[in-house]
Amino acid sequence: MKCPNCGGEIKRFDLAPNCKHCGVNIFYSQQKEFLARDAKKCELEYATARIIIERLKTNFIKGPLQILRIVAMLLAIGSIFIPFLTVSTNLNVVNPKFTFSALGFYNAFSDGTLFVLLDLTEYFPEESGLCLLYAGLMVLVVLMGLGIFIGLILSFINIKKGAKVMRVLAISGAVLCVICGGLSFILPSVFGGFLVAKSGVGAIVCSLVFVMIFILNHLIIKKNIAPEIDELDIKRVEMRKKVKRGEVNIDDLSLPVFVSSDEKEKAVTKNE
Repeated sequence: MKCPNCGGEIKRFDLAPNCKHCGVNIFYSQQKEFLARDAKKCELEYATARIIIERLKTNFIKGPLQILRIVAMLLAIGSIFIPFLTVSTNLNVVNPKFTFSALGFYNAFSDGTLFVLLDLTEYFPEESGLCLLYAGLMVLVVLMGLGIFIGLILSFINIKKGAKVMRVLAISGAVLCVICGGLSFILPSVFGGFLVAKSGVGAIVCSLVFVMIFILNHLIIKKNIAPEIDELDIKRVEMRKKVKRGEVNIDDLSLPVFVSSDEKEKAVTKNE
């Protein structure tokens, strides 16, 4: 074992608390070294946390556009629960009623209405085919909304790219909602015989919300909203990677590892 202060050789059975070469207390000298190493690790590791927190704040709450985008996202989720179209039958044997909405799909699946309507496709292929087409369009609308939600969660990694993806999904969802809205007003007059259709306002509301999401993401891109990350934190993250790869020994680094220009000026002024 060597003395942490002077590097002098200390024998294994030398139990004296102080170094016989320089007289320094070995225990406290080692503690000082350990504390310095921990302080360097904290400085490098907390830089990553600060960058992540800044990205999260910028993506979600650091500005009115980001807050309005979250509100619009919640409205988009709520809008798919509003009926887009309601279809019922005039049959005497069975009289299933199906509402094209998120809640309607759940109820139709849970009470068996969906399976009854699927069985009727054999006898009324044209009308049932239009209903299946409408259901497929609604599934795509839900997938667009789900994609926007996932994009919103992950866009803190790259806010601009995330906004671009959400903008494309939003305009696609708006177009699908417009198609659904058009069919909602056309199908009641097209259906005859055993099927009766009644249009709802869900498609209109959902399309407006998608347009709102598109506009908000477009403004975020146009204003070039980005996290304000300290350059020293970026350097700390890079240095931490080098330490992990073994390219740099943490004991060879100074404490603090990086100092801002303002702190340097204060230190110089204080010394003077």
